[in-house]
Amino acid sequence: MQHNKILIAALLALCHSAHGEEAATPPALTMTATYASDYIFRGMTQTWGSPAAQASIDYAHASGAFASLWASNISPKQYAGGHTEIDLSGGYRGAITDDIGYVLGAIHVFYPGANYNKVTYAQFDSQKYDFTEANAALSYKWLSAKLSYSLTDLLGFNTKTGYTGKSKGSTYFEVNADIPLPQDFTAGLHFGHQHVKAKLSTPTAGGTTDPDFSDVRLSLGKRFANDWAANIAWTRNLASSFFNQTPSNYKLSDTYDVGKSRVSLTLSKTF
Repeated sequence: MQHNKILIAALLALCHSAHGEEAATPPALTMTATYASDYIFRGMTQTWGSPAAQASIDYAHASGAFASLWASNISPKQYAGGHTEIDLSGGYRGAITDDIGYVLGAIHVFYPGANYNKVTYAQFDSQKYDFTEANAALSYKWLSAKLSYSLTDLLGFNTKTGYTGKSKGSTYFEVNADIPLPQDFTAGLHFGHQHVKAKLSTPTAGGTTDPDFSDVRLSLGKRFANDWAANIAWTRNLASSFFNQTPSNYKLSDTYDVGKSRVSLTLSKTF
C-alpha cells in the first residue's frame, strides 16, 4: 500500500512540475473505479477467470500531454508471488486534421512481489515480470491502429525463464474500431497480433514453442448519467495450442485455458 501511495504522489508531482507554467488552461485530473468480471489483456485472462477491482488516476493537459496511473488485482497462479499489476503511462496526443489524430506514448507495467523464482515446481533464477513498451497510434474518426514495441524483455521472457533468447524488441500491432451508436452506445471491434522475439526452449503441453498469437474482441458499451459506464465484451486468444493448458505457478497439474472464448462485464464510475 505504501508503494502505491508513493507512485501516486510521484505522478501528481510530475504532472504539476511539467505544466506548472501553463496555468492559462487548467489541467484535467480524473479518477476512475472499475469492477470487471474478468481482467482480460490481449485476449488472455490475468485473474485466472476471477473478478478484478481496478482504479486509475488520469491526467490530461490542454497541450495534449497526458499521464496515467492504473492498478488491478491479478492472479498469482499466472504471476508467481504477485497479486497486483500497476501501469504507469504517459505521452502526447495530437491532431493532424479534425478527423485524423495521433498518439505517442510509453507504458511501464510492473507486478510488485512477482518473480519467476517463486514458481514452486521449477528452479528459475530471479527474474521479474515487469516490462516497458513504447507505442504510437494513428486514428481516423472512430478507427485506429496502434503499434507497441517492447523496450525490455516482454514479461521477463528470456533464457532465464525458458526462452531461446531475449524478447526485447517484441511488437504488438492492433486495429480498433469504436463505432458511436445512438443513445450513448458504442460498438467496439478489435484485432491484435503479438510477435515475440524469442521462442520457448521446450514445447508447451499443446506441442508448440511459438508464443506469437492473435486476439479478437467484440464489445458493446453504454455511457450513463453521472459518468457511469458499462461494457460487455467477447474475447478470444487464437493461439489455443500455446495457452489452452497453461499451468499454475503452484501446481503443474493445475492447468487453465487462459485464452479461451469468454464474455466479460465491466462497470465503471469516473470522478
